[in-house]
Amino acid sequence: MRKLVFLALLLSCGSLPAQQIVVFGQKDYFVLDSKAAAPGPRDPDRAAFLESCRAELARRAPYEEAMDLVNPPAWGKTVSVATRGRIRFHPSFPRGFICRLTLENLLPNHDYILTLNGNPSRAGNSLLLTPVPNNEQERYYDFLIARADAHGRYDASLGVYLRPGGYDVRCYVKDTSDFKIVLYRDFFRFKVE
Repeated sequence: MRKLVFLALLLSCGSLPAQQIVVFGQKDYFVLDSKAAAPGPRDPDRAAFLESCRAELARRAPYEEAMDLVNPPAWGKTVSVATRGRIRFHPSFPRGFICRLTLENLLPNHDYILTLNGNPSRAGNSLLLTPVPNNEQERYYDFLIARADAHGRYDASLGVYLRPGGYDVRCYVKDTSDFKIVLYRDFFRFKVE
């Protein structure tokens, strides 16, 4: 009987709901599933994005696209050969990018930077905020600090407010201690309406 109770507890722990976060900047975000009431953004376009994300996440509609995040080549850093991630997303969304991001086998209770990285020859590069040091034509956007849980996992539904246009960018997960890329996905496309 004890084994059955323990198994039930283990199974229930694995199905915790993902956080729901709407991001306007690395330190400017709203956690939708938070009990604390926070005032919404004053800008009407940002307020509309927040409400469209809230409505979309409440609908629980399946994402049309999915891709894996993997350990980077030699220019990155490997946390573990078992470290991996998955991003599911809508290929088009008004005022931003909406996705579900799951990461596994990271360092427990450690912070990581979520990044969109462009390329001057690809769509969306000029829509990203920050030039890459020593390569100012390439741009990126560090949009959120994500904290892995005690088991090295991260699971969140994210709405990321972006400028309208087509994007063909990379997705990076970077270690906050040295800014090395620990997971990545090469170029993928989405559109911000």
